[in-house]
Amino acid sequence: MDSHSAAAGRVQTKGRPLALDVSWVLSPLLALPGVARGVVLSRDGLILGGSADVNAETGERAAAMTSSVLGAARALCEGLSDGGDGEVVDIVISAGSGYYYIAPAGDRAAIVVAATHAVNMGALAYEVQLQVQKLIKALDEASAARTPGTRA
Repeated sequence: MDSHSAAAGRVQTKGRPLALDVSWVLSPLLALPGVARGVVLSRDGLILGGSADVNAETGERAAAMTSSVLGAARALCEGLSDGGDGEVVDIVISAGSGYYYIAPAGDRAAIVVAATHAVNMGALAYEVQLQVQKLIKALDEASAARTPGTRA
């Protein structure tokens, strides 16, 4: 594991490691009291990382469902914004077991974390937004590194 992934694990999909594993972005979130697990996903629902207790099947299912929820939320915001900014900043789902906090990271990725009712939602929202900015930067750098002639 790299230095970023102390609280997050290496996720494998279909028997192979991810090409770009950004599980490290979850570490500060998993350190918050009440946060149980998390997944980082691409906009199209592919898993980019996950907490150590998220296996490949669970992570892939969560990534796909989260992508669908974000797509529906974007469509709802655009449809009801009367031409205003319909950007989704975050989504909180309250369930019997706790909360699911979803935050898009630009137009390419998102973070979803599961938390118990004991979580401080204000602290979680703040920390997630900090990690979203780090994730966007990491994805930009990775994209620039793959594009010949482009520098970060």
